Amino acid sequence: MMAGTCGIRPMRRFRHGAFATDYAAEVTPDDEERLRLSEDYPGRGRAHLFALAAGRHALRMQGAATDASHTGLVLSTTKAELAALERLADTGDALDDMYNPFRLARALASDLRLGGPVLAVSNACASGLVAIAAASRILARGEARTVLVIGVDVLGEFLLAGFSALAALSERPCRPYDESRDGLSLGEGAGAILLTTAPISPARALAYVAGWSVTNDANHITAPSRNGDGLVSAMRRALSMAGLDSGDIDCINGHGTGTMYNDLMEAKALYELFGGDMPPMMSVKGYLAHTLGAAGVIEAVLSVAAMRERAVPGCLGLERQGVERTLNVSAQSRRVEPMTHLVTIKCGFGGVNAAVILSKESPANG
Repeated sequence: MMAGTCGIRPMRRFRHGAFATDYAAEVTPDDEERLRLSEDYPGRGRAHLFALAAGRHALRMQGAATDASHTGLVLSTTKAELAALERLADTGDALDDMYNPFRLARALASDLRLGGPVLAVSNACASGLVAIAAASRILARGEARTVLVIGVDVLGEFLLAGFSALAALSERPCRPYDESRDGLSLGEGAGAILLTTAPISPARALAYVAGWSVTNDANHITAPSRNGDGLVSAMRRALSMAGLDSGDIDCINGHGTGTMYNDLMEAKALYELFGGDMPPMMSVKGYLAHTLGAAGVIEAVLSVAAMRERAVPGCLGLERQGVERTLNVSAQSRRVEPMTHLVTIKCGFGGVNAAVILSKESPANG
């Protein structure tokens, strides 16, 4: 991303001309086969494969310090094993019920040998941040000392046809916040984060979840609130939980889908909170597209990386801002100093909004 490489390319798994676009951020068949071979994969489906690989990698990074028998799992997804859902629609065959997010979550917990509580979150495009919030609540209640959060979604004809019917897809790679933006790009993938209340050295703590909030503006089944009040409320509540003010935020990871109304709403909400003193901002969907239920988790991982590198990638596809309020977003990658507190935001169908504050320092509220 810092090199400006775009992962949104002509699709290889789907027939061109069948949908409103031929572009997506797709895990190629070659990469998928390499992943199957490297992960000793049991073969339940693409979503299961991607989620299992991400979860295993996160657990490997933490190593022997993780007690799997007392580690919980929160899965974030909108469609789980999409191929099973498509088969159900075509044939009525419900034998493979991995389209059910909780069934997929249980299978992952079993494969990863996790003995703690298991939860599945399916809250539209805000699912990933809602899952981080849910995991934080599990930890706060003492139901587990460690929780693995996995976000996953995969491409399929159901998704491509649905977003085509909504006229929400761009014919070319999406252009967040640009005046010529005309829709989103769809992507697929998985991300994983390990959250813990167990004592670990500051050197091993990549970041802290300092605050979070989830709100709903109850505006429309698909359209966001025009004034962004639900998103403003989510950010303010997250800041309050973290014991921070808006002036303490050093960077924003925006939702930035590239659709006309989402980007307008987001700009209004951010201006309402930060005014003219807006911190540097990034949107990664010009690189990765919109990975739906995986987006909140994947982008939280990337936000932690940005904080540790004290740098943000440029907003790929941005040539000239075309939102009502000016954002501190650039087409060029840049260094950000200091980089202590970051807010990442997500919005979804049904009016859901979520905000999570990530910090380099342990929050004053513990």
